[in-house]
Parts: sequence; structure tokens; C-alpha cells
Amino acid sequence: MSQREKYLVERIDRSRENATNQQARSSRAMFLRMTARRTVRSLMQDVADPKEQAALLGDLIDIAAEFRWPLIGRVETATALNSVAADVCAIYRLPKALKNAAAEHAWSRLTAANDGGEE
Repeated sequence: MSQREKYLVERIDRSRENATNQQARSSRAMFLRMTARRTVRSLMQDVADPKEQAALLGDLIDIAAEFRWPLIGRVETATALNSVAADVCAIYRLPKALKNAAAEHAWSRLTAANDGGEE
């Protein structure tokens, strides 16, 4: 049985397990998440340059993907990472009205410059 098949079977089994086992697994997962978060934050404090921090965090995502894809598959890993990226991007989306206003402002500046105006 491949790693991916094992993963899918475990997912099915998890949906059938009792509440005590679910709570134990959930607690363990939360502990691991918080430990990872604490470790990453402490390591990032040693790096002063924000661009270097961003590059290192990008490397961390790449490393996580390297560990994840043999377990669940390349497509599933890519889909999960894209989903996380979409969630992050949704937080930073500007409302449509602000986008339209910025576009109109840029267009008016461009039009004025093309008509010989100075801006």
C-alpha cells in the first residue's frame, strides 16, 4: 500500500473514531502547531532583514511541501498550498470600490500625461 493510500484510509478511519480519540489527536496536533510556531518565530527574530525573513519563510514552505507530498501526493499538496495562499490573499484584498478608484486615478494620470499635461 502506498503512502497516499495509507493516508486516505486513515482519513476514513478518523471520521469513524470516537470523540476521546479525536480530542487526543486534536490536542496533539495543536501542541505540534504551537511548538512549530514558537520555533519559527524565535528563529525569525535572529534575522533582521525583512527580505531575508521572507526568503527564509519561502524556503520553509518549500521544505514543508517536500515532506508533505510523499504522504498525500503532489497534486493534493499543491492544492492545499494554493488554498492557503488564496486564504492569505483574501485577507489582503481591497474592496472593489477602492480598486476602481485607484484604477480611475491611474487612468486620469496617464491620460493627462498623454495629453501633454504634467503630472
